Amino acid sequence: MSLGWSSAWDGHDRAPLRIGIAVIAGLELLVECLQVGWQSRDPARFPPTGTLSEWLGAIPGAALGIEAMILVGLVALARDRRPVIAGLWVLLWGALLSEWQTQIFASPSRNAFFPGAAMLGWVLGQAWAHETADLRDEAAPRALREQLGEAGAVACIAAAYLGSCLSKLGAAGLGWADGDQIRALVLWQQPLASWEWLAAYREGILRVPALARAASFATLVIEGGALLLLFGPRLRLAWATLLVGLHLNIILLCTMPYLEPMALLGLLAVPWPRLLRRPAKVSADEESPPSLDGVRMPPAMALWLGGIVLLAWILAPWGWRASP
Repeated sequence: MSLGWSSAWDGHDRAPLRIGIAVIAGLELLVECLQVGWQSRDPARFPPTGTLSEWLGAIPGAALGIEAMILVGLVALARDRRPVIAGLWVLLWGALLSEWQTQIFASPSRNAFFPGAAMLGWVLGQAWAHETADLRDEAAPRALREQLGEAGAVACIAAAYLGSCLSKLGAAGLGWADGDQIRALVLWQQPLASWEWLAAYREGILRVPALARAASFATLVIEGGALLLLFGPRLRLAWATLLVGLHLNIILLCTMPYLEPMALLGLLAVPWPRLLRRPAKVSADEESPPSLDGVRMPPAMALWLGGIVLLAWILAPWGWRASP
């Protein structure tokens, strides 16, 4: 399977990307650690529902200990020190933290989902580069590793949005676009502020069926079309702008601040090298920027990724969605 990929970062040092992903993930996981630590100290309001939450809740400073372990991996990732191991280390501790929160809050942190997806994509891209280098019997240069890491991060973010679209269609079919789901969500949540124009907009969503249907249809199209993030810098920027607009709309109408995907889209889709007029820079370990022409996914990695998807599907009935 060949990968046709181009980026505004081609020919430039991608250090800002790996540092940015680490910072965004680190801030979100820090907030989640503090939240879980606070919730675990109030068992009357947030009772533990599993062995893990009972055990961790009984350990003083357990949440901060998990955050310390996460920071070790994030620092290593930002400095490009064993990035595959560092990324997997962060994902492992992040999964532990997520399960702890699920057991005391009945839901994982949705804010951590996109940083985790970007981290997973970065790790998979790095692993892909290492596997490709092994097949060529040579070491993978940093530029190739991070080029594939960027592609993996964008691909996982696109897959997350596509999954959101498919879950809506899977739950209600095309009937999800009838506007009822949007109206129910807007009615259940509070708007960001009491501005007159926002109140009129919210009232229009609730009382004008055509407007609610248009908002529902636009949501499905924008989320489902996120795969277009993979097709070149210009289309990536255009579709990222639509996705950020979707998030801003949700914030205004429902006060649901999913800032992490917006930050990641800004980091990965905006052509920062061109805006900042950074000169092209070729890494010291190669004579020209790497090309992905001819780079193919090893069959073992394709089977491994397919196995992960299959395992997630099999285990879904026992996951957090099955919790009452």
